[in-house]
Amino acid sequence: MRNHLRTLVCLLSVCCALGQANDWRLAEIPAEVIVNPTGTLSKPRPYQGTPSSVVSKSGKRLFTVWYGNGTDEGLENYLMLAYSDSQLEDSPIKLVVRSAHLGKVRCFDAALWREPSGRVYLGWTQSTDTYIFDTHLSRWNRRGPYFCIYTNNPDDPEPTWSAPRKLFDGVMINKPAFLKNGDILYPVAVFQFRGINDELSKNEGLWLYRSRDQGKTIEKIMGLFVYAHGLESIILEKKDGTLWYLARVEPFVRFYNYNRPSTSFIRSGVNTDGIYEAVSKDNGKSFTRLKPSKIPHVGSRFHISRLQSGNLLLVKNYANDELWLAGKPKARDGEGDKDIDKKPRERKRMIAYISTDDGKTWQGGLELDERTHVAYPDASQADNGDIYITWDFNRYKDAEICAAKLTEQDILAKKIVSKNSIRNTVISRGADTRK
Repeated sequence: MRNHLRTLVCLLSVCCALGQANDWRLAEIPAEVIVNPTGTLSKPRPYQGTPSSVVSKSGKRLFTVWYGNGTDEGLENYLMLAYSDSQLEDSPIKLVVRSAHLGKVRCFDAALWREPSGRVYLGWTQSTDTYIFDTHLSRWNRRGPYFCIYTNNPDDPEPTWSAPRKLFDGVMINKPAFLKNGDILYPVAVFQFRGINDELSKNEGLWLYRSRDQGKTIEKIMGLFVYAHGLESIILEKKDGTLWYLARVEPFVRFYNYNRPSTSFIRSGVNTDGIYEAVSKDNGKSFTRLKPSKIPHVGSRFHISRLQSGNLLLVKNYANDELWLAGKPKARDGEGDKDIDKKPRERKRMIAYISTDDGKTWQGGLELDERTHVAYPDASQADNGDIYITWDFNRYKDAEICAAKLTEQDILAKKIVSKNSIRNTVISRGADTRK
């Protein structure tokens, strides 16, 4: 009888908890797109970060988007978009994407990308809170519809934006890949909850979506399993047609390999296993098993893309990079940077590298930001060859959105050697709002 009563009490507590969550269907309503916002909406926020950026084909304008508001990731979040010219001046907020149900629906993890035609896209995920049994998830409702808008005149003084359109469910914080055959691949994450097995569980994980008609229709084609919790992912087409899939994971979550002699599982991995990778040689129909990449990283987003020269650009946090650059195995516990050993999420020193052999080896190493608490790089290249990189610094206090304008020569030389390059500047500073 006691067990029955205990079960009834648990069910009642769940029902009460469920009644406190916002209706997840509110997130299915497209957010408002506010051009030239005024008042508070036109100002940076004390909490802001997680930027994405894209430069127009001409190089005349850099679009940078980030999200913030409130004191942390939560239901008060909305997107802020700024326009900068090639000098990367401190930029006013020119567009806000905010749910009409602010406080019940958050807009977050935005991405900016450019089609070969020059059209510029802005995408983002929306979510309410939810309950899983008696656990309150204040940031994620396990669905997360992804919306986008676009502009065909990105260089105009006042670009015109389309109405929001839903693409799929999940989070795509990195740019889609435009393949040689005309396909577009979208790398998407639906946050995982391993301890839950219900109707929504089958949709969780890392996914690839594909369009064969310039984005008019999109289909889910592949899911990838990762030992650790998979987050931001990137897909890159190599010169031989191989698809290289990379995903950010938390490096403190080690995986286990079965050891036959000892008939036991042995914990494997190191504190800089922050990037997992898989490859496909059949255009995405199947992939190898996701496993730790040779590229070391901490628990944070990174950026990789192909430049006009055919070389690859990589922007990442420092993670005992000396060993990797020398072709040696990653440092095991106690062998590398002490801060990284103790804090595998330590986000310090933002560095850009170049690969001339399709990712086999990496050269250069231009340090863009030497500080701790720098994170979430993104990058794009204009037709004139200039490379624009953005990242954030200390999003809970200084709340800086930082940017650089570089050339390949700068990165390879490990210093600014090009006349018009800018190593590090601030285009938005959220801390100013607290004065």
